[in-house]
Amino acid sequence: MISLSLSVPIFMEKYEIYLILNPNLNSDDINAKLDIVLNLLEQEMNAENIEVNNQGLRKLAYPIKKNATGYYLLLNFNCVQKPRTVNNVEKKLNVSDFVLRYLITNQTEFLIQKSKENLRETESKTHRDLNKGKIEKKCIVRHIGYRVIDYKDIDFLQQFTSPYSKIFATAKTGTSAKYQRKVKQAIKRARHMALLSFTPLHQG
Repeated sequence: MISLSLSVPIFMEKYEIYLILNPNLNSDDINAKLDIVLNLLEQEMNAENIEVNNQGLRKLAYPIKKNATGYYLLLNFNCVQKPRTVNNVEKKLNVSDFVLRYLITNQTEFLIQKSKENLRETESKTHRDLNKGKIEKKCIVRHIGYRVIDYKDIDFLQQFTSPYSKIFATAKTGTSAKYQRKVKQAIKRARHMALLSFTPLHQG
């Protein structure tokens, strides 16, 4: 009896982890904590080609654990998709005293769609500019040519919230149902990472 061994192709997924570290850490402490996170990603997720973007100390949109600022670190890496390993990383980050907040996202499909964008050169950057004086409103996302919405693009997302931190409905902005869902998800992620506020109490 002849046994055939079939090789299964391994597909690498692209991940992103956004971190807010305790603002009381000094530069040496930050490097040490970063090494801990890098080792965690390598051990638990077999992360490869890790790229680190240190965005420095930034003001938070609302206080987290009585901190008004935090160190933002953005890490991009490749790994084989295994949800269980992501859970292991989350469990360890949850008990880390130096991590104020984090968000892990699979960026594979996001980057595929991003590469297909054909952005239009336009003076209208917001739904207000695009629909000024118009009865029938148009979708600003489609007008610009976006296929995906980056939750870190705060300048773009702010146009979709009111002074009371409420997300505008499609009737107000003209955003299509498809992109309204993407906008809502991006705003929720931005709020989780203290890039946008939940209430008007913390605005300004």
